[in-house]
Amino acid sequence: MEYSYRIDTVNRAIVVAIVGELYANDFAKLDVEVCSLALGLNYKLVFNFKKAIIRIGLGEAYFWFPEHLDKINMSFRQITSAHIANDTDESFFCFVETTWSNRGVRTKMFKEEKAALKWLKQF
Repeated sequence: MEYSYRIDTVNRAIVVAIVGELYANDFAKLDVEVCSLALGLNYKLVFNFKKAIIRIGLGEAYFWFPEHLDKINMSFRQITSAHIANDTDESFFCFVETTWSNRGVRTKMFKEEKAALKWLKQF
């Protein structure tokens, strides 16, 4: 997995682009890093998975916050995030959106960054 991120001061968001195979342990480290940054800046997050190959199971995604983020900072749940899905993993991100939303995490799946940033502006 490779990644880069940019800080979008206009939309008050951190946009993370991920390329390659994405495994839970590697993504957890990245997620903690950018969540910490977003929390400190009071910014939202956009994760662009268009060029990623998801190797995270549904069970791992379901328990993502209790297993990876809550142990670091419960406030990570308050960061609004958007996931930009590729065609192959769209159903995975629909599952993530539904299960995380049911647990009080504000997140939504999109196909394009522009739509994600537009949605984030309302928060």
